[in-house]
Amino acid sequence: MAPSPGVLAAQRKDYAEPLWQTLLRFTGVLAAVAAVTAIDFSLIHVNSATAAFTFLVLILGLATRVGLRESITASCASMLAYNFFFLPPIGTLTIADPQNWVALFAFLATAITASQLSSSARRRAEEASAREQELQRMYDFSRALILGHDDRSLANQITHHIAQSFGIESVWFYDRYTDFISRSETIQTPFEDSLLRDIASTGKIWRDASQSALIVPVRLGGACLGSLGVAGRETLSEIALQAITQLVAIAMERARMQQAATLIEATRQNEQLKSTLLDALAHEFKTPLTSVKAATTTLLSWRKLDEMEQELITVIDEEADRMTILVSDAIELARIGTAPVTLQRELCSPEQLVCSALADMRTLLEGRDIELNIAPDLPVMDVDQKLSELVLRQILGNALKYSSPGSRIHVMANNQEPYVEFQVTNTGSFIPRAEQNLIFDKFYRAAQVRNRIPGTGMGLSISREIVEAQGGRIWVNSEEGTGTHFSFTLPVVGFQDRPREQAKLTFA
Repeated sequence: MAPSPGVLAAQRKDYAEPLWQTLLRFTGVLAAVAAVTAIDFSLIHVNSATAAFTFLVLILGLATRVGLRESITASCASMLAYNFFFLPPIGTLTIADPQNWVALFAFLATAITASQLSSSARRRAEEASAREQELQRMYDFSRALILGHDDRSLANQITHHIAQSFGIESVWFYDRYTDFISRSETIQTPFEDSLLRDIASTGKIWRDASQSALIVPVRLGGACLGSLGVAGRETLSEIALQAITQLVAIAMERARMQQAATLIEATRQNEQLKSTLLDALAHEFKTPLTSVKAATTTLLSWRKLDEMEQELITVIDEEADRMTILVSDAIELARIGTAPVTLQRELCSPEQLVCSALADMRTLLEGRDIELNIAPDLPVMDVDQKLSELVLRQILGNALKYSSPGSRIHVMANNQEPYVEFQVTNTGSFIPRAEQNLIFDKFYRAAQVRNRIPGTGMGLSISREIVEAQGGRIWVNSEEGTGTHFSFTLPVVGFQDRPREQAKLTFA
């Protein structure tokens, strides 16, 4: 098992320590061997076996406390002291009895083996402690990212928490989504900002020649979200930094999901507020319109009005009817915009649907050239007539608003078994291809007409809901110079009993 980054850093620190500290440590080891020798030989006068055990205890203690090199040095020094002071002939480094040679080398082998085992146990303990510290730092870092109580941006939080949790001098983070680079640095940057962008683009790991700076890509799945760089006298290993980048990637994705959820909720509340406001205004208009209609009806029933008065009151009465239709449509739009479409299906002919919608809009259509083309022998439809007329009135209203006053409007109905296709065409207006799908989104209005032509941006969106709820579809074709063609389909009688596959083939 490879040593953890914390242990590797500790080992590098040991090897890079000043010479005087190394000499001082070895001097202390030799002094300890000398002290044990003096106690065993001069004070308590132990025999050779007891002296060997005391030397072994010292060597084990040194291996546990200081390290393998020091314990091996102590083993060699203890072997010499053991030979000189406790093996006959005493006071010399020679050995008279061959059995003592065996004992001496057994002692040396035991001392070195014990030193290695003790040092290995010490190293494993240090590795376990280092891993525990790294896990604790990882936990603290992930917890800080999840909580995120401060007012800093996520990128600034990432650099701050990495520097604080792992003791890194300089941290750089590049967010590819926002093209923003956050820095937490105390040393001079060893690379250009463009390198962070390159690493995020290529997904490769970079390390400088002095091994003091490291940059790794931040990935989540197959997507590269940015890059993370660290530098300083003590940097994280590549493995540890990649583990951190996984936490960073998860935090970034979580933050974006929260932002998207907040935006969706704000949009929903905004749409609900707009629909509620429109519904309230429509109801407020309907009350005075009812009074105006009652007054004009009463006045028209009198026989004492002259011709001009009769004409003016008739205009007021017709405009009151028109306003009533507009307000009713607005109420219906507001109701559909805030709740699912509820259909009241009934049998209706295409001619009846078109004529009823045109009759409701007769005042608006005065002075306009309307060309009506309804194919003969069209099948009877099974639709909600009231809502379907609302769709046709919305499309006709758009054709009137967005075309020049003198242009012609074509209204057509054709058989597209198992549907009836309705089409309203006007000349003089043009919808760019990029906006032809957007105009059916709720509250969307093109920038070029937003301030010129009044509207709420709800009509086409709710028209689509009505048409699709009945099993049809609605679309637009617009080319510059040829005009705009709005089309929608409604199902004929028996459509509900047809296999669903047949309806899908019709849409293809």
